Amino acid sequence: MAIALLTRLAILWFARSPSSSTAGQVLHALAIGEVYDLLAALWLLAPLMVYLTAVTDRWYRRRINRRFLEVGFFVAAAVAVFVAAAEYFFFDEFTGRFNFVAVDYLIFPTEVVNNIAESYPLFPVLVGVALMAALVVRVLQRPLDRILTATTTPGRRGRALLVYATALGALTLTVRPEWARVSEDRELNEVALNGYYTWWLAFMGQDAPYDGWYASASLTEQATRLRTLLREPQLDTASLRDGTTLRRIVATRPERRFNVVVVLEESLGSLLVGALHPRDTSLTPHYDSLIAEGTLLSNVYSTGNRTVRALEATTAGIPPLPGISIVRRPASRDLFTLPSVLRSKGYSTTFIYGGRALFDGMGSYMRNNGMERVIEQKDFPDTSFTTAWGVADELIFDRALVEMDAQAKSGKPFFNLILSVSNHKPYTYPRGRIAADPDKHWRTNAVQYADYALGRFMRQARTHAWFDSTLFVLMGDHGARVYGAAEIPLRSYEIPVLFYQPGIVPAGKRIPTLLSSMDLPATILAYLGMSYESRFVGLDAFAIPEKEGRALMTHNNSIAMMRGDYVAVLGLRGSTSVYRYSKSDSGLTRVAVPDSTATEAIRDAIAYYSAADRLYRSGAYRFGTATRDSVQVSGRN
Repeated sequence: MAIALLTRLAILWFARSPSSSTAGQVLHALAIGEVYDLLAALWLLAPLMVYLTAVTDRWYRRRINRRFLEVGFFVAAAVAVFVAAAEYFFFDEFTGRFNFVAVDYLIFPTEVVNNIAESYPLFPVLVGVALMAALVVRVLQRPLDRILTATTTPGRRGRALLVYATALGALTLTVRPEWARVSEDRELNEVALNGYYTWWLAFMGQDAPYDGWYASASLTEQATRLRTLLREPQLDTASLRDGTTLRRIVATRPERRFNVVVVLEESLGSLLVGALHPRDTSLTPHYDSLIAEGTLLSNVYSTGNRTVRALEATTAGIPPLPGISIVRRPASRDLFTLPSVLRSKGYSTTFIYGGRALFDGMGSYMRNNGMERVIEQKDFPDTSFTTAWGVADELIFDRALVEMDAQAKSGKPFFNLILSVSNHKPYTYPRGRIAADPDKHWRTNAVQYADYALGRFMRQARTHAWFDSTLFVLMGDHGARVYGAAEIPLRSYEIPVLFYQPGIVPAGKRIPTLLSSMDLPATILAYLGMSYESRFVGLDAFAIPEKEGRALMTHNNSIAMMRGDYVAVLGLRGSTSVYRYSKSDSGLTRVAVPDSTATEAIRDAIAYYSAADRLYRSGAYRFGTATRDSVQVSGRN
C-alpha cells in the first residue's frame, strides 16, 4: 500500500502535465486510489494467506520456514518496487496505467526486453530495486522478527482467513473502473487507478465482446443507420442485403491495374510533419517535398495507438473492435481484406517488415489474409544494422525495391505493404545518414532518419521501370505518443496520408475531409476502379462529402466516433458520453445535455461498432466466394 501510494504521488508530481484539475479533484483521485490499492494488495496477499492458514505451528517455528518467509518477503518487496518503477516509466511513455499495451508486451518479450534495455538505464534501475527492497526489509526487521516467532491456534487462523476472504470478495464485487473518473482530466483519472488492477482489466478484456459491455441498440435501428452510413456517392448500395451483413456491390469507373505500395511509417503523427505543423526546421523535408507532388488527406485519424491497429485498419477496413486487435486473434483467417481482394484480381501480394513477423501475430495474420509472401528480419543479412525492433528503414526499403523488380518481371501487378521500424524507442539508426548525432537517442533524430530513408526510397524508385504505373500511399501508422488530459487524446491520433503517383494523382491537392485509417482499403480499390462485393466498413475517402466525414478510434477500453467537432465515446458497462473538440487547443469539453446531433453521433457509433463486432464474430466478415466471382453491376461486369 505504501509503495503504491508513493508511486501514485511520483506519477502525479513528475509525469503528469499541468491541467485545470482542482485540489479537490486531486484529493479525490488519491482517496479513490487507496481503494484500488487495497484491492490489489488483498489479491497479492492471497498465496500468503492460504499458506499461513494451512501451515502448523510446529512447521512455522522451524528455521527453514523462517528463512523461506524472509526471502519471500525480500522478493515480494523487490517485485513491488520493480513494478512501481515500471509503472512510472510506462506512464511517462504512454501517459496511462498498464493497459493492453502492457499485456501485449509481456506476450512478446524479445522485442520488449531489447527495447527496454536500449531505451532505459536498466542495470541502475535493477540495482536500485534491490537496494530499496533491502531497505524495506531492514526497516521492518524488528516487527518481522516478532511475527516469525508468533504462534496461533487453527481456529484463530481460520477466522483471520474468513475476515480476509470477506473483505476481498466484497471489494472485488464492489469496485468498478468508473470510480476512477474523478474529473474530465484523463491523466488525473489514470493517476487514481492502480496498475495491477488496470493490467488485469486489460488481460480479461483481450477478446472482449461488444454485446454485454457497451451500449446497444436494436438490430432494426442498426440496419437503418448502416444503410445511410455506407451509402457512398457514385456507389450502388441497393444490394445491401439486410443492413447487418454490410455486403454491397461497389461499382466504380473503368479498372486501372496499377501496382500499389503502401508504406506505414512507424509513429509518424501529423504533429511531426513540417508541411502540416511548421517549425523553424522541418523534421520531414523529404515527406514535405512529396506532399507538394501528391494529394494529401490532411484530416485523418488512426484507429488506435498501436501498429497492429493500423494493420487491421489498412487491410480489413474495419473499426477497432473492443479488446485486442483482430491481427492478434486466432479466428482472423480468410477475412475480407484489401490484399485478399487484390490477390483475387490477379495481384502479387507481399508484406515487408524489418522485425520479427511473430510479434503481435503480424506474420500469421498477413499469411492468412491475402498475403502471398511475408518478408521479415530473418530474411535480411545478419550483418544488417538493427534496432530492438528490426533492421533499419533504409534496408527495409532496399529489400522492397528488389522484391518489386522481381514482381514486375512476373508480369503481374503487385501490392506491397511496407512497415518501417526506426522511428521507435530506442531511436537508433546508422551513422552518417543525417547531421544529428546518433548517440543522442532522441525522437526528433529518429524522425529525421526515417524521413531520410523514405526520401531515399522514393528517389530510387523513380529509376525503376514500374514506377510510373505504381500508386504509392505514404502514411503514418499512429501518432508519436499518447499524451494530454482528454479522455481520447485526439492529437495523438492525427496521421498524414499521401497518395502519390506523378502525372495521375493531382499535385499539391489537400483533402480536409475528416477520415479514418480504416478508409484506406475502399479508397485504394476505388482509385483502381475495381468492381467488387464489399464488406468494408471504411469508405472511399475521395467520394465522401466533406460534411459527412467521420473517424473511429479506440483508446484503452473506450471506443469512439468523431464527426465534425463532436466525439461520441462508448465506455464499459454501457456508458456513453459526448464531447466537443476544439482542434485549436486540442481540448475536449463534455456535453452535459446532448443535443440532437450529439445523440445521433452516439447512435451511429453504436451501429458501427456493434455491427462490426457481430459480423466479425459470426464469420460474416470472411472473404466469401461471391467476391471471387465477377459481379454484374448496372449492366456490366
